Amino acid sequence: MVVNSFFMHGSQEEQNLQQSLVNEQLRMYGQDVYYIPRKFIREATIMREVTSSEFRSYFIIEAYLNNYDGYAGQGDIMSKFGIQVKDDVTLTISRERFEDYIAPFLNSRMLYLMNTPQDDGSLPTIQRPREGDLIYFPLGRRLFEIKYVEHENPFYQLGTLYTYDLQCELFEYEDEILDTTIDEIDSTLIDKGYITTIDLVPLSNRAEVEVNIGTGYIREFLVLNEGHDYTSTPSIKIVPPQIGTDPDVIALLTQANANLETLALKQLVVFNSGTGYVEDPGVMAVGGGGSGIVIQAGINSTSMGVINFSITNQGAGYPEDADIIVYDGDNVPVAQGKALTDGEKIVKTMITDPGEKLDADAYAVVSAPAIAGEGNFLYNEIIVGKESGIRARVRVWDAPRFKVTVTNIDPDASGAVDFYPGEIVEGESSGARYAVKKYDSNTTIQDAYSQNEDIQEVADSGVVDTEEWNPFNPFGE
Repeated sequence: MVVNSFFMHGSQEEQNLQQSLVNEQLRMYGQDVYYIPRKFIREATIMREVTSSEFRSYFIIEAYLNNYDGYAGQGDIMSKFGIQVKDDVTLTISRERFEDYIAPFLNSRMLYLMNTPQDDGSLPTIQRPREGDLIYFPLGRRLFEIKYVEHENPFYQLGTLYTYDLQCELFEYEDEILDTTIDEIDSTLIDKGYITTIDLVPLSNRAEVEVNIGTGYIREFLVLNEGHDYTSTPSIKIVPPQIGTDPDVIALLTQANANLETLALKQLVVFNSGTGYVEDPGVMAVGGGGSGIVIQAGINSTSMGVINFSITNQGAGYPEDADIIVYDGDNVPVAQGKALTDGEKIVKTMITDPGEKLDADAYAVVSAPAIAGEGNFLYNEIIVGKESGIRARVRVWDAPRFKVTVTNIDPDASGAVDFYPGEIVEGESSGARYAVKKYDSNTTIQDAYSQNEDIQEVADSGVVDTEEWNPFNPFGE
């Protein structure tokens, strides 16, 4: 016995109307999310486990958040590997919207990536959201991974289906490449995964100095009178502090008048601004055969400023004096100095602006030599070691300190696993080129609760015998 042919269980018009109503409700009560498909780069052929994948494209689609009262899942839990966040969400999207506006692009993109002129029937088509793809949820600025797609809920109303329910878990990063060109999305992984830092130097030898800071220092010198009739450089005498460091200041002279051969004060050069002053000290010029110089000093006893610079690397390739810029912990310039050269390297430093309100994070950078100018690395671009062949992806480029933070390190086929000190690394997109000064291959960020290192040490102490070919094979093969 067949069903009654005089009663319909949903006509095409009714199904279209239902789908339109569903689409309208999703647009009214939903949120725009980013659907980010996964692309497999390498896949094993035995168990078909994914060994490498990337996320480069995205599609915006409206979705209804079923978890109206907050994230589902276990929440924040403590484990032997640290604090883990187990937040889940369930999102409902329109079946029609996905199949009409996203699936065709995914199939066309797959044909293009596989260099297949046409589908001969062997290429799998994408008709629904796939487990393993990502959803970026802008409200929480979080990435979720699709773990299961429920495609039969509600169950065949009017004889067909209208929505997909995406059951998602917070994405756990496993060295995938995320490069969607949207900074808001890509930056969510900026400090995730195995991260290491490479200390670089320009291809010319850049000088290095350390900044020494203190309080009660001379903030400025005010020349009230330049003096006259000097035949040689006078000494600058400053009343020393009761407790602290004596300042080191010299005078530079210039011709006061083109018609006169005698000299007058041009400027003061500060090598050390002193410390420990509680009131403005007296300043006088002694010797030199002239007179009339009047100088007033002003101190800062309420905050920290530059006292002097210590040269740690004289550098090379400096035909002229170079600027010294002092940055705070946020890479904002806060003070200045000058590096004096002998025509090739840095031999002495002076202070031009000691600044104020400096803290312990302050650091100094000497401007690059005249032959330096290797550019800036770009976020997410590939850098390549010219000798080792190592490839890595840029996460952070700290230009003032010449430090690049990288991830997705890909060893060379020859077996090299680390960047070589002294080798040149080059950005494939930016063309920036620097030499490796130091490479730390073990700078992964660890939280205060993780026990990864402890587990590794116990395993290395004898739990796992790495001298055997396969310690887990019962037959000893």
